[in-house]
Amino acid sequence: MNNQLNTPLEGYQVLLKPVTKQHLEQLRLWRNSEHVRRFMLTQDEITQEQQLAWFAHICRSQNQKHYVIEYRQQLIGSCNLKVMGNTVDIQEAKHFEIGLYIGEPKYLANIIAFAPALVLNDYCFTTLNAELLHAVVKPENQAALRYNQRLGYQKASQTELIELTLNESDYQKSSQIIKRLLDRPAKKIED
Repeated sequence: MNNQLNTPLEGYQVLLKPVTKQHLEQLRLWRNSEHVRRFMLTQDEITQEQQLAWFAHICRSQNQKHYVIEYRQQLIGSCNLKVMGNTVDIQEAKHFEIGLYIGEPKYLANIIAFAPALVLNDYCFTTLNAELLHAVVKPENQAALRYNQRLGYQKASQTELIELTLNESDYQKSSQIIKRLLDRPAKKIED
């Protein structure tokens, strides 16, 4: 895999670091916490064995990339991008599904929760030349729906899940204010 995909992504006061084995237990604890698990598509608690199997799978995969989110030298959550459709390699894809959760509760209602999405979206549109980003949200997760809509996502379809899509033009228009707030010096953002 291209080394560029294994390097951290940085911006808007956060650092997205590729997931390594040392992150697995923290990710599993967050993923099993009630405030994260209740909005996941599968709500079963994840065992250590399942976590190791997942990690082995993502290490082999060329159609997805997973990151831990670091803010002020503290891990606060996880995000990922996955290729949509039949394309196997990230660098050849034009459609991506973006996933994100904040594991540290004190950052859930904080503007810093937008930072990892901005970094990933910028990366997808600028570096990977994405045409469209996708997000899938459970209808009861109203906070995630509002979050994605503030970034410019539009509802594309709804069955038992809501699929949202985002093009670069809508993203650039919708994210301007959030980007300006996050580009301020770090001391301006309250924890």
